[in-house]
Amino acid sequence: MKILTGALALTSVMSASAAAQFGEPVYHYEGRMAADVETGFVDLDWRISVLDPEAESVTFLLAPSLRNIAVSGDIAGFETGEQGPFQAIVIALAPSGGAVRTIELGYDGVLFPEPPNNEINAVAPDRVELSVDGFWLPVDASFQGYLTADLRVDVGAPWLGVANGTVEPLPTGARIRNDDASLDIAFTLAPDFRVTEADGFTLYDLRDTEAGTDRLIEAARFCFNYLDPLYGENSPLPEAHFVIHRRGESAYNRRSYITLTDISDTEDQPLTQFLCHELAHHWSMGANFNTVENWLNESFADQAGNMAVRERFGEAAFIERMNRYRARIEGQDLPPIWVPGAAERPPYMVSYLAGPVALWELEVRIGRPRFAEFMRRYMTDPVNTTPDLLDMLEEIAGRVDRDWFEDRLGRATP
Repeated sequence: MKILTGALALTSVMSASAAAQFGEPVYHYEGRMAADVETGFVDLDWRISVLDPEAESVTFLLAPSLRNIAVSGDIAGFETGEQGPFQAIVIALAPSGGAVRTIELGYDGVLFPEPPNNEINAVAPDRVELSVDGFWLPVDASFQGYLTADLRVDVGAPWLGVANGTVEPLPTGARIRNDDASLDIAFTLAPDFRVTEADGFTLYDLRDTEAGTDRLIEAARFCFNYLDPLYGENSPLPEAHFVIHRRGESAYNRRSYITLTDISDTEDQPLTQFLCHELAHHWSMGANFNTVENWLNESFADQAGNMAVRERFGEAAFIERMNRYRARIEGQDLPPIWVPGAAERPPYMVSYLAGPVALWELEVRIGRPRFAEFMRRYMTDPVNTTPDLLDMLEEIAGRVDRDWFEDRLGRATP
């Protein structure tokens, strides 16, 4: 293990088989962003290549605080409006003639006039941290607009960076490149990190303490050694980049870029579960995250984390954890996990608690060997909708258990 300081060029690698499950890019974003970290003001200019020659229009969503929207390029026209809490830019494209069309898009403004509720996105003196849920970049309103990207970020100083792609230090910021298709350009830039390299992963710590670092490294090593043999035959876990923030809540994963809350006082069991959950998203993230199918992404990753707790700490620890999940959803007025025709993205308690409980009940019903095969097939095959999942379950366990599980998904509580 090495302790490093200074600027680093970071590379995130994904195998071709892993990239395939996330879809082919339909856009390439080239952008420049100037960010005033004292005021929170951002100024962005994009050149967006539309790679689908048959596309006739595109709708982008932006944060409501952004202003001075300008659109040009290979377009027939555009209009702006509202879509829910966001600004919508509806762009009619010029005929393609089989060629790639480009959209020039610019805007500026104070991105977050009020601090975001989730503590994740920030343009501040201690860091610039942005992800798709900040709607700082033009987001395809279908939430299926996979993209590659080349973005230069100017913060006025040589800050260090970590991202869901590669990061090249620049004199006043960083260049971020995403060569693999993604729904996001997610990154953290900061004046300094404490950097710890370990086998298979690197920690980037924004805290003023090293508390919990050794336990984090031990848990991460366990998760790599547990998950990869189960699910990584075709797409092994890539080199991971963990960013440890000062905040007490809100963490997320973007492939090999994983953010964590302050883990100083986090106990070993929840730390193991969280890390294994986030690493399992390397495989469990193909379903449309803005629809009912997001329960697949989150419930399967979470249950992989719970099963890792069982492997590391024993059966009693696993049962205790699952019973806590069950107790938290008992008596709650929650929508079903999934029913035919449902569309709305399920709330947190459904995806992160009710879904894992249903998977636990399925394991008890069909037995661990068949459930292990069910988990493996979900993680390694392109199963991104619940009907496809139920068909796969029928192949493994039979029609009776398929029908039972479909019925079970029709309610959030046992």
